[in-house]
Amino acid sequence: MANKLFSRILFVTLIPVSLYIIYIAGSWGLADIYYSPAMNELKNWRSGKITLEDKDWDRLRVNLSKALALDSDNPEIHENLALAIEGRYLNIVSKDVGAEPSRQLALEHYRQSVLLRPTWPYAWAGLISVKYRLGQFDDEFYEALHNVERLGPWEPGLQRLMIVIGLNEWNVFPIDEKKFVLEIITRALEKQPYKILPIIKRKGFLDVICFINKDKSNIVEYCEKHKKVKAK
Repeated sequence: MANKLFSRILFVTLIPVSLYIIYIAGSWGLADIYYSPAMNELKNWRSGKITLEDKDWDRLRVNLSKALALDSDNPEIHENLALAIEGRYLNIVSKDVGAEPSRQLALEHYRQSVLLRPTWPYAWAGLISVKYRLGQFDDEFYEALHNVERLGPWEPGLQRLMIVIGLNEWNVFPIDEKKFVLEIITRALEKQPYKILPIIKRKGFLDVICFINKDKSNIVEYCEKHKKVKAK
């Protein structure tokens, strides 16, 4: 009798739990219907395979918002929604008044993404990119910059992003952060010297980097070649 009573209680208890699990699984499945095509489209855009017009950005934003409504604690959806919100403004200059509302909204989604998945360096990179374009060089910006370096120290794309931002805003960075950028440059030169050196050259920092790395033959060779070209 006791066993039958226990079985009935267990059965009654498991019904709402099972229904909830079915509901969650169904929500995730519906979310993926909106999320996966949008993610693939953004991936193709980032790789340069396609271009997107305003109507495309609007559609991506709507679909990713629908996905987020069904799966609100998914950090990937927050991250991609942030990109869909702000992506159309990537070629618009930093601190542009017209782009600011979208950039602020994108920032909120990047914040939520790193809160839900704090070990993912690419979401932190998205956060610093938006803050850079907003001109917000505050504690949150520098914390994100350090998190990108800590969590993805050898990722080539992240190295280049941090170096470009650091050199673009060199005069804004405090002395400790300038040293930090130089450390990133030193590490990046070990992995991808011939992608980093042209960036440094364009930003006008080649003489400094050449002096710091005068014991590295491949960098010295690049520096000497540049000096010869310059002399002509």
